[in-house]
Amino acid sequence: MKVLHVIPGIAWRYGGPTATIRSLCSELARLPNTEIELATTDADGPGGRLAEQEVPRDYPVHIFQRTATEQWKYSRSLGTWLRKNTSRFDVVHIHALWSYSSNAAARAAHDARVPYIIRPAGMLSEYTFAHRAWKKRLYWQLMERSTVGRATAFHATSSAEKCDILRVRPDAIVHVIPNGVDQGAWSVDGQQVGQNTHRDTVCSERPIVLFMSRLHPKKGIVDLLLPAWAQVCSDAVLAIAGGTDAHMPAYEQQVRDTVDRLGLASRVRLLGEIPPQQRWEMYDAAQIFVLPSHSENFGIVVAEAMARGCPVVVTDQVQSCEHVLAANAGIVVPRSVPALAEALEMMLTNAARRTAFGQSGPLYARRHFTWQRIAAEVLQMYESTIHAGRQLRRTVAVASCP
Repeated sequence: MKVLHVIPGIAWRYGGPTATIRSLCSELARLPNTEIELATTDADGPGGRLAEQEVPRDYPVHIFQRTATEQWKYSRSLGTWLRKNTSRFDVVHIHALWSYSSNAAARAAHDARVPYIIRPAGMLSEYTFAHRAWKKRLYWQLMERSTVGRATAFHATSSAEKCDILRVRPDAIVHVIPNGVDQGAWSVDGQQVGQNTHRDTVCSERPIVLFMSRLHPKKGIVDLLLPAWAQVCSDAVLAIAGGTDAHMPAYEQQVRDTVDRLGLASRVRLLGEIPPQQRWEMYDAAQIFVLPSHSENFGIVVAEAMARGCPVVVTDQVQSCEHVLAANAGIVVPRSVPALAEALEMMLTNAARRTAFGQSGPLYARRHFTWQRIAAEVLQMYESTIHAGRQLRRTVAVASCP
């Protein structure tokens, strides 16, 4: 089986979808009789170019120059390559939407009569459609409607995302397969990595509540997390670990201004972007992990925190909240400042509850979030999609006969 993966970019700055595709492709490449290739652009922020050392080495990766716009990540050479090479593959796995690479891959697959799967990565949510709504409506009619309409199947990472897909494509075949957690969650000893230096950086004595994600309005930092933190009566420190989002560069200053306005300078630490290999140490240093998003496709950081034994507090719009509840690994709250403040206060003052949550998370994660298990389910999805694609071609061929 030959599988082509297509994604707008794989730089670490782009968050969960770009990070998980590396691990997914690596695990799939280890399976017998399976050949994996990845096509993407060299985008790494506005004007940035992907560093050579960031390119995966354990399967073929085709990197093409991003020639226009950070938002759309247009690459003429990627489109040319897709038109010439897509016919070599049995199935195409497209990651993300609202990007040139997704549309180009879908058109190339359709023209080559190769079935393709879309993993929307949260980009069919109501929140996404509402953001820059008039542009989304126009682009949907001109480009994305056909991309979604021609897909043979969809890869959702949660039950909530399946509902998002069915809302725009009611007849869709949707496979619900969660993201996986890297082996480092279990193999890296947090007590030996840098002597847990992040605890000393944040505060050597006080409890730590950790937020770790890119700084973007949908993460709920300014309107939910910081106002809730102002209501929490605790000497704990809120550690905000995350880099500036290239699409919302002004948001970081909004975060800083809100910290000052609410008088939280002594209770909040802005750590900036954390290198991926150091994230396990961050989870180990924290008493609680919090992600108060308005919209979140899965949220791989939540699964990582669970795997690392860190109790979590998330909103009900974080689509991995179904796993938090199933594992009894934390608290799920509505998008409300009082509800979030109450949950954080309870977690900080109830050590027994934190311990129970922390013990449940790793057990659940080992059963559900290993890449070995995820890759086996994805392989079954490919086999099903290839079969469905063959049936569709037969149907079309019969219908076209005189």
